[in-house]
Parts: sequence; structure tokens; C-alpha cells
Amino acid sequence: MTPRISARIAAIAESATLAVDAKAKALKAAGRPVIGFGAGEPDFPTPDYIVEAAAAATKVVANHRYTPAAGLPELREAIVAKTKRDSNYDVTVDQVLVTNGGKQSVYQAFAAIVDPGDEVLLPSPFWTTYPECVKLAGGVSVEVFADETQNYLVSVEQLEAARTPKTKVLLFCSPSNPTGSVYSVEQVKAIGEWAVKHGIWVITDEIYEHLLYDGATAPSLPVLVPELADTCIIINGVAKTYAMTGWRVGWMIGPKDVIKAATNLQSHLTSNVANVSQRAAIAALNGNLDAVHKMGEAFDRRRKLIVGLLNEIPGFKCPTPTGAFYVYPSVKSVLGTTIRGNLCRTCNVDFGRGRSCRSTRRSIWALWIFALFICNK
Repeated sequence: MTPRISARIAAIAESATLAVDAKAKALKAAGRPVIGFGAGEPDFPTPDYIVEAAAAATKVVANHRYTPAAGLPELREAIVAKTKRDSNYDVTVDQVLVTNGGKQSVYQAFAAIVDPGDEVLLPSPFWTTYPECVKLAGGVSVEVFADETQNYLVSVEQLEAARTPKTKVLLFCSPSNPTGSVYSVEQVKAIGEWAVKHGIWVITDEIYEHLLYDGATAPSLPVLVPELADTCIIINGVAKTYAMTGWRVGWMIGPKDVIKAATNLQSHLTSNVANVSQRAAIAALNGNLDAVHKMGEAFDRRRKLIVGLLNEIPGFKCPTPTGAFYVYPSVKSVLGTTIRGNLCRTCNVDFGRGRSCRSTRRSIWALWIFALFICNK
């Protein structure tokens, strides 16, 4: 019998983080006292000035029509200016493609440069979407694993050990989803120089660039290593910084030929991002960062609270993240024991590793998201 679903789509795994979130909601609906820490989004409303710009945009007839697939010219210009302001990286408008959220940028970045059989190095733990995008592009994900003893940060030596003649791309994310770890300037530069030396592309996810604590910084790879610019794609968006996860506006920045190819793909896939959302994003990027800093202060308080509470649990070991809004405790020491009469065991969801649990090593960390409102101080 011919399968009803194509092998390509049937091979895609369910999002592990969404599965955790769904489980928490089901338990809560059943009357269980559950607090869900699964969905990676701020609990703040989008700042008023952004919402007001969107409301005004709904009344402009031009926003009711098709617009360029690559994005509104005003938004692409705002992204160029924002990239210079925040990263000190000079790009041109034809290096920018506006997408339906950062997730579409991730997919299109891999689709644009990965051929069947190409290997993509994924520092692990990683966001669940990355390996599925690699798979859809025909690539092969190669995990490069770092646990809590390394603060979940891979080394150049580990990357080199994983490199083969088939290695085409490195996926880099700092601050990290799902660990909140941040690479130092020296580490970022060393990784960029390693990639240049071996002719490896880098897709760098900068979506959490403004969520930093304890003096941490998140320099953009092609700024530290200018030679990488021609083989580097930057992923970013407004979702996390401005509490705009539902507005679905992201972008990719890269070499002109890659952006042109990705734009061609998007012209057939989705065409333009909703114009009202684009107008909201223009207001966000052209405005100041006061609301962003205020949210960051609240995230910092929550970060300190949840790390402290988790580390009070016997057997839990939770490094203090210096970026994003995630904590990623190791719970390996409590497996097989009981807490308040409940047996601690692995489950059929691998928190933040992108697949179902297949080994003990892959089931001894848990993702917690402190973007949720857990205290009012």
C-alpha cells in the first residue's frame, strides 16, 4: 500500500518543547497544580507604541495588498540600521530578507545552502527545530555535545573532532536556546576563525541578543571575524526582544546570492509577511530600547529566583545562565529516586534536545523557561 504521507514529511519529529507545553496544559485542565515552563515566549504585552503603529497600519489601504516578497523597503532599511546600531555590522538592503518569524529564516537558510548528504554541526543541547530543518533540506545533523560541566558550550576541539569532508555548515546560537549559556568573545572569535580556516558556513541565530545578564556580551560572528561574512547567515527577529512572538516577523542577513535564492523560495512558499506585522516591526526597530531593558530587568530577577529554587532541590545542578530566558538543570542524580512520593524517571520527551529520549544521556536534563511570570518583584 502506498503511504499516505510522504517519507520526507513523515520523518519530521514533533516539537519536543510544544509536547511538554501540551502535557502541562492537559494536566492543568485535569485539575493538577501545574505551572508550565515549556513555551519560549515573554509573558509581557507588546509595547503600546508598537501596537498603536499596527492599529494605524490597518487603516492604510496599501497594507491590504501584496507587497515585495523580500519585505517592505522601510523594514529592510530599519533592519540595516538596527544591525549597525546593535552589532556594529554594516550590511545593505539587498542582504536582508524579512520572514514569517525567525523559524522560517532558519528553514530557508538551510534550504538555501545545504544539499543532500551535507553534514551540519549542531552544538547540543539545541533548539528542537534545527535538526528538522536540516532534515528537510536533505542534510545530516551531527551533534556536538557539551554538558553542564562545560556550561553547555562546545569547544573548537570538539568541533574539529566532529568535522569530516562532508561538513558544510555550523549552527551557532549565543545566547543559547535552550540553555541560556553565552559564549565569550574569545570563544566566538576562535569558532569563527576555525570555520573560515576550513571553509565551513555558519548560520548564527542572534534572536536573544538583547537578553544578557551579569555583564555578558553577544558579539556578532562576522564582526569579530570579518573574513566569515561571505559564508555567514544571521537569523534574527522581533519575537523575543519586543515580546512579539505572535506577530511573526523575523529576518535573515547574508551574502547577496544566498538572500536572492532564499527570496525566490519565499516568493513561492509564503510571499510577503503580513504588512501590519511588518509595520509593527518598523515601529519596534526604530523606537528606543527602554521597554526591552525593563523586561530584561524582570527576566533577571526571575532568573536568579528560579536558579536558586532549582539548586535547592537535592540532586539538581543548575548552572546560572547569562543569556536568554532559559535554565537547563541537570537532573541525572535524582533519576530513580523519589521526590514527595513521586518516582523521578525519564519521559518520552527529550527536553530541548529535539527528539524522543533514546538513551540515558539524552534524558537527564530539563528545560525550564523563566520568561513566565513566576514572581511579581
